Amino acid sequence: MRKLLTADFMRLRKSRACFLCLVGMLLLSVGLMYMQATAMDYTVPLSRVVFLPLSFYGMATGAFVSVFVGTDFSDGVIRNKILHCSNRNSIVLSHMLVSFFGCVLVYTVTALFTTGAGSFFFENDVTLGKWLSYYGLGVGMCLAYACIFSVITLLCGEKSRGIILCMGLSMIMLFLSLHTNQLLVQTEYKNGVLNPSYVSGFRRNLYYILHDLNPCGQAAQLSTWDFYHPLRGVLCDLLWILGGSGVGCFFFHERDVR
Repeated sequence: MRKLLTADFMRLRKSRACFLCLVGMLLLSVGLMYMQATAMDYTVPLSRVVFLPLSFYGMATGAFVSVFVGTDFSDGVIRNKILHCSNRNSIVLSHMLVSFFGCVLVYTVTALFTTGAGSFFFENDVTLGKWLSYYGLGVGMCLAYACIFSVITLLCGEKSRGIILCMGLSMIMLFLSLHTNQLLVQTEYKNGVLNPSYVSGFRRNLYYILHDLNPCGQAAQLSTWDFYHPLRGVLCDLLWILGGSGVGCFFFHERDVR
């Protein structure tokens, strides 16, 4: 396991996919901050922009993880790993851990950049304690993304197929989060009358769970600096991690890698 981690971390250091993912997120951050600073006719608080780029974080990490993990298949490295490793579970866990590290690296640099640069252009309403609490929730989201995309790519057994599936899934999760978010932000009354778009009772609780279960839904809550139920979000991340690692280890162990 230690040798696998060392080898994968060495690959991560030289990974063009990780570098391009980071550059893309930073460029997106600059564009979104510029739009917030120039297009709004009111004073925008710093909290509005700190995690705003996370709205597209799923697509960025989907591309990065699928390319990074899939390279083992396209280069034939995965066969050497299987030949020299007695336990295939170590291969799955190694990819998950290194992908997680890469995702957290991109997330951390992006969050620090938007916080530092944004403090010069926006009204500072962010305290260190609150920033750290929301940052910690984002780390759990990163782990969920890394687990989902690395397991999908490993089970695909092909780089191009893994990229297509991960990018497709990230877009589906994005659209689902937009839908659930649109329903949950509706107020019960609008202009003094009952809002027909407002959902309540069991359906509302179900939408809350689906929104938290979707990593893109968590990103949407972080971007608005309003997390509905932090503990539920953490539990959903744990569900992805435990379920994804279990599924990945079980099916990759049975897979015939050519």
